Amino acid sequence: MNSPFFLAVADSNHALWALCFAVGAGCILTVLSRRLHLPTIVLLLLGGFALGPEGLHVFEPDALGDYLPMIVSLAVGLILFEGGLTLDLKDFTQTSTVIRRLLTVGVLITWFGCALAVYFVFDTSPSFALLMGSLVIVTGPTVIVPLLRKIRVQQKLGSILHWEGVLIDSIGVFIAILCFEWVVEGGGAVALPNFLIRVVSGAAIGVAGGYLIFWFMAKRIVPDNLLNAFALASAVLIFGATELIKPEAGLLSVTIAGLIVGIKKPRRLREIKAFKAEIVDLLIGMLFLLLVARLEFAQFRAFFEAGGGWVLLAVILLVRPLSIAASAWGTPLNLREKALLSWVAPRGVVAASMASLFALTLAGKDKPIGDPALLESFVYSVICATVLIQGLSAGFVAKLLRLQRPAPNDWIVIGAHHFGRELAKTLAIKDEQAVILLETNSRNIALAREDGLAALNRDGMEAEKLYEEEQMLFGAGHVLALTDNVELNELLMQRWAEELDNENVFGWIPRDSAANSDQLTGEAVFGDLSRPAVIGTELMQGESGFESVVWEEGMALPSGDWHPLFIRRGRLLKPVPDDAALTEMVREKDEVICLRRSEGYLLRALQTGGFLDVECDSLEALYARLAEAASGDDRKLSEEEILDSLGAQEKVFPAYLGHGIAIPHIHSDRIKSRICYAVRLAEQLDIPGQKEAVRFVFFLISPAGDSEGHLTTLAEIARVTRSDRRREQIVDARDIDAVIAAVSG
Repeated sequence: MNSPFFLAVADSNHALWALCFAVGAGCILTVLSRRLHLPTIVLLLLGGFALGPEGLHVFEPDALGDYLPMIVSLAVGLILFEGGLTLDLKDFTQTSTVIRRLLTVGVLITWFGCALAVYFVFDTSPSFALLMGSLVIVTGPTVIVPLLRKIRVQQKLGSILHWEGVLIDSIGVFIAILCFEWVVEGGGAVALPNFLIRVVSGAAIGVAGGYLIFWFMAKRIVPDNLLNAFALASAVLIFGATELIKPEAGLLSVTIAGLIVGIKKPRRLREIKAFKAEIVDLLIGMLFLLLVARLEFAQFRAFFEAGGGWVLLAVILLVRPLSIAASAWGTPLNLREKALLSWVAPRGVVAASMASLFALTLAGKDKPIGDPALLESFVYSVICATVLIQGLSAGFVAKLLRLQRPAPNDWIVIGAHHFGRELAKTLAIKDEQAVILLETNSRNIALAREDGLAALNRDGMEAEKLYEEEQMLFGAGHVLALTDNVELNELLMQRWAEELDNENVFGWIPRDSAANSDQLTGEAVFGDLSRPAVIGTELMQGESGFESVVWEEGMALPSGDWHPLFIRRGRLLKPVPDDAALTEMVREKDEVICLRRSEGYLLRALQTGGFLDVECDSLEALYARLAEAASGDDRKLSEEEILDSLGAQEKVFPAYLGHGIAIPHIHSDRIKSRICYAVRLAEQLDIPGQKEAVRFVFFLISPAGDSEGHLTTLAEIARVTRSDRRREQIVDARDIDAVIAAVSG
């Protein structure tokens, strides 16, 4: 370019500009890729060529001189450390047969198959061919995740491709590093001792460094606010120390260090992973612009003139199908599914960064080793072919093979408490509509998985990250925020509305809440329901249950406490804002999914308890009579324990409601359901310090741990006795039926 502007800003001697531009432009292109739901590598590849010397010449990586290999190697080391942190060996043991084979047999077929193609076409040395083949083993989650979201393949196939990409990175990296160490040592029997020394020393430093990081974190030597910086600095130190002791062994040591820390799982590991992931995103953007801008079209022309096209065809049309055929042998996968898996195998950022790093290192040796330009051209050609050709055509191929899922229709329910789990069981339809639970409480997630439900132990507030990265959520088109906290539900709705349209985001917002419906993002639903924790307690105690009715013209819900939750119309599932909205929404033949609460908490407790006529002249005498009655009903309740609990409760919070009503209440671990006695006093009981005499008593005993049901029952008593008419009916009652009639009226 002869433009004065570009000549001014593209000064090839300005190293600082090249580095700053790569960081800034790489980050901008990464953000743009996320917004467009494209693989990050696509825009970074295009940006590198367009902005580098082969394009607009805005910056020149070679301006960094000898610092470029150092920057690249350190950045790759940090990327590999983060990869080691995120690798969970448990994921490997819990994956399907196909994935395990892809990570073992498939890796070997890909490695040796690609190496053979390179060896015969380019006539390289066997060790260099193995190095080139090792670099295209990995597929990479940064490419496969947005691709899977775009093409919407069936869940089973998406899971195979996703876990292959997540787990194969570290395997491919280890093989590539070992091959690189072998090539650096010159290969052959003479190089074997030095190779073993390099590998053992790198592994030993990595293990020692990983355990030291874990020890410092486990002993709480590092303050919480410095943990992220400490982990980053430790990775840099391990890499640098290894390079000082044994050059070219730093990548191996830092990868193993990350793996050790990830396996040991120190406190706050999740926060460290999140921080490292952000750093890695920044490094990947910078790396790609620097590395791609170095590439010249002439080297790719030479690659294809030497037969590179045949190698690419072998990698795509021969090696990958052989890998899938061997991995899927004897499994239920049919021919169409194997064909799709054979076609989708895009390579990503790890392959590219490792290839450029190795090429830079080999080219900088006093005695040239192999053909660094050929290595780089091969890997980048495979990346371009698999990402651009396979990536762009994958959706068409999936549709042609009838393996594409319809538009996203799955539900995300944020809240894996008992209500959320039971609701997920009710709504899910196998192979048609999935319900995925999100929750930070690991116990609730474990219970959900025990029930066979799809569940993620993640924070629902991380909407963008979850929607972009979690393969399980690729089919999700609707979100329901179902926590006990109304304000949190509103925030969750705001976050998810940025990923999904407003009409697909819902949240439990009671009608009497302070939320302004005009300013609410998404739609408030279940307005007449109690808190989810209360509903969960009812479901656990068998006091509530789900019922489905097929709607007919002129129909009404059965009598009792029925709350419509969802209307199912074919594949459409629509939440109901509140009970009154049902008639405006429902159509004939719709399925209405309801929560049936046949009677209130207080009524059920009264039916379990009973009615007492009591004569007493003091509070102590009243409590003694209550304890005697409750312990004498064959419920294994101890009279002494009841009196002690009543005395303790009285000291904490007096049991006087006002208007002549008292509500002594306790918990007991000897019962499994709530009991409430309606107690009519023969004479009014004057209590010192109280303005009004007590005329009637509700004595409530709840199971230990049933705080939600206990408080809700007390709230019902307060609500019922607030009415003068109903309160007088209760005071005048002579049996339990009369009390129940007054409460129900």
